[in-house]
Amino acid sequence: MYKNIFFTVLALAVLCGCSSTKPETSSKQIRVGIFNVNGGSPECITDAFESVRIDKDMHPEIISAATIYSSQLNNYDVIIMPGGSGTSETLSLGEEGIAKLRNWVLQDGKCIVGICAGAYILSETPNYNCFSLSGYSASDIEHDHRGNGLAKFTLTEKGREFFPELSKYDTLLCQYYEGPVLVPVNTDGTTEVATMQSDVHLIEGTPANMTNNKPFVLLGHKGKGKTVSFVGHPETTPGMRWMVPRMIRVALGMTFIEYPKSVVRPEIWNNEILFNQEMRNMQDLHYTSVKYGTEAEKIAAIDWLVSNASWSAQKWMPGLLRSKSEKVRARAAQANAALESTDHIADFDAAIENETSDSVKTILLENREVLKSMLGK
Repeated sequence: MYKNIFFTVLALAVLCGCSSTKPETSSKQIRVGIFNVNGGSPECITDAFESVRIDKDMHPEIISAATIYSSQLNNYDVIIMPGGSGTSETLSLGEEGIAKLRNWVLQDGKCIVGICAGAYILSETPNYNCFSLSGYSASDIEHDHRGNGLAKFTLTEKGREFFPELSKYDTLLCQYYEGPVLVPVNTDGTTEVATMQSDVHLIEGTPANMTNNKPFVLLGHKGKGKTVSFVGHPETTPGMRWMVPRMIRVALGMTFIEYPKSVVRPEIWNNEILFNQEMRNMQDLHYTSVKYGTEAEKIAAIDWLVSNASWSAQKWMPGLLRSKSEKVRARAAQANAALESTDHIADFDAAIENETSDSVKTILLENREVLKSMLGK
């Protein structure tokens, strides 16, 4: 696992290869608004933004409720409702904002993508301030704090058409963090793209057999528009972030394009990793080591957090590029590339400018190029 995650990206970047998909001939720029409000997780907003940047024809922008409620909404082709708190996001939009966004989909033929909390928002859940667009309802809301981890999912036949790069895999893995358990209500026009296979009931009191065999990715055709619901978090999963722009292309009826092999890396994850209490305790210990440990402890912590798909690993890595230890700086550079932290390229620029070790500077330069190779040109 360690070798795959840390070093495969370098070889792929050198090859500059791409996955096998149909070529794109159109140069149309797709404007994608990522909704930012109190309640939206800052990491989820950033990760959604960066995942869209993988696609050369997509232009992501972070927008507010005021943007959605104004005439500026008509400038966008896609709105992403990110992870965080669905209740806070809908309260910020207000009843008229929700109605306007629904009409934007149903009447104007635009697309909304919901990720985790965003999938709650798109659902048709009773007694929940949602958009009623996906054809599914969220069940077992009383136990929505059920846990997180690298969860298993499988593609449906339609999903294999949308993701031919993944068609040879029987089981795939993606970050999951207390996403909705969706059950069908009115599935006319809705297609199940992927199915969750992991049974996540890690928090005391949460029931078993609730998440497995439930939808993991949905494509909805509602009125004149489209919706995409991600129960998990591909946008924050190394090797799988490209699933977000691909589903946007599917929803908009666009031809697929080739994404770099540095981002199409499903093979780096081999096993389900669910964060039970023992794993959470280990994670806390390694977070402490990252902050206060010796050089060896910091390096061991970086390796553990990255190879075990720790949810917050990414936020700890940029600061380590500024460690006093050359070995830690070098390892942090590799970790940032392994995590596909394209939002931290500026941190690499500053680190390279200040680096005094030739060998560490080489590693910084190599891994900065890896990150740059992940962005659409």
